[in-house]
Amino acid sequence: MVALTACGASGDGGGGGGKGVGPKATSPGGSQQALKVNVPVPRAFDNTKGWQEALTWVPERGTGRPYAVAPGAGVVALLQKRGSSYVLEARDETTGVLRFGTKPWQPPKPREVVDRVTEETPGVEAVKQDGREYLAVWARGADSGDALNKPQEVVEVDIYPVDASGATAVPAHVVKVPVEKYSGVARARDGGAGLLVSTEDGDESISVDMRTGHVKHYPITTQLGEPTCGEIACVDSEVKALTSRGPVLANSVGGFGVPGVWNSSRVVPPGASTHDYAQYKSTAHFAVSGHLIASWSAADNGDHIWAVHNTESGKVEASTRCSATDLPEFDTPSALSTNGRYLLAGPLAFDLTSGKGYCFAGSGTSRQIQLLSVDDDGQAYGIAQGDDTAAGAPVAVSMSTGHPTPLPHGQQPPFLSLRAAGAFSPPADGPGVLFVFLRRR
Repeated sequence: MVALTACGASGDGGGGGGKGVGPKATSPGGSQQALKVNVPVPRAFDNTKGWQEALTWVPERGTGRPYAVAPGAGVVALLQKRGSSYVLEARDETTGVLRFGTKPWQPPKPREVVDRVTEETPGVEAVKQDGREYLAVWARGADSGDALNKPQEVVEVDIYPVDASGATAVPAHVVKVPVEKYSGVARARDGGAGLLVSTEDGDESISVDMRTGHVKHYPITTQLGEPTCGEIACVDSEVKALTSRGPVLANSVGGFGVPGVWNSSRVVPPGASTHDYAQYKSTAHFAVSGHLIASWSAADNGDHIWAVHNTESGKVEASTRCSATDLPEFDTPSALSTNGRYLLAGPLAFDLTSGKGYCFAGSGTSRQIQLLSVDDDGQAYGIAQGDDTAAGAPVAVSMSTGHPTPLPHGQQPPFLSLRAAGAFSPPADGPGVLFVFLRRR
């Protein structure tokens, strides 16, 4: 489910007041506007300089994320709706100026599902592969078939290089990945070396090569295939990430690795159990841009050891103890700073250079913090979770000390920390969502 976590804004914030002047709309029929709203924000951002964009079509509980960021190019990609079609707009993160737009895209016909809480919606993902950035627009539904082929359930992926140009760019590749009709909600995400497509209850994961459009299937019966795997571990597996040397597989009974390259039993973090079958006491949760977040049973049977592993080598990049027991793959906020040093995953924060980790899962006296974004200087932002006695409150966290600090009442934390700007999502005056991009001071 797509979720944007932000605080309701009221009163004066640290970002100053007044309305700014932003760029005029540059897309054909687009709704990108000059900055009109006054968002109270942390002092690192100037709320008089920036731009805003409304996506009025986005439902409250959609499955596809309607935005993506290509940090190397400084591009924010937004999925707009035009009638029954969609248009991808790639905009400069600082000015909002259109880098390129796409021809209207008609996604496959969505399924009719009765009594479902969430609504299956198209999404966009940014993928970096072989040093080049791409944007992938995707949706699940039934294709129209043709003279020889019956309609079938597919996830359609339209691929654009981030350096495309023009207002009506066409995709470099259009890929249709067949999926089982009753396999649950579909997901498409950056796998680290291509796009990774899966469904909740499907029996395989599929990779899509961004350069060629080539598709590769990985059934859940795919095994790690190393001697240390053994009969105990080789049950089912799930692809958690893609690497240049193969997929990162997670066994259903514990343990993970890249077949024939590395195995979790050989990359145990400090403090984790090294007893017999230690690898099966580890759980791979999800990956973020080449970094795998995993939890391990502690040698002293205390709180779990949470570690970040490099997906190519399995090497432990950072670790910490934490009372958190699970991180749902699609509901946990996660972020990587644009310089690649800092990684956030829900209540966990890691410095991949120093190897330090921090846990904000809460205790008998402290509230849990869900971290949302982090900048290149190690300034992280998040929300301290509320309860029956208090609402959630915005916080800032220094990655050098690990100490959280409450932000002034009413301030909004950025849900994206970009190189030159921060992205905020104040309440929309109408349906859908409103995104506001404010420059750094």
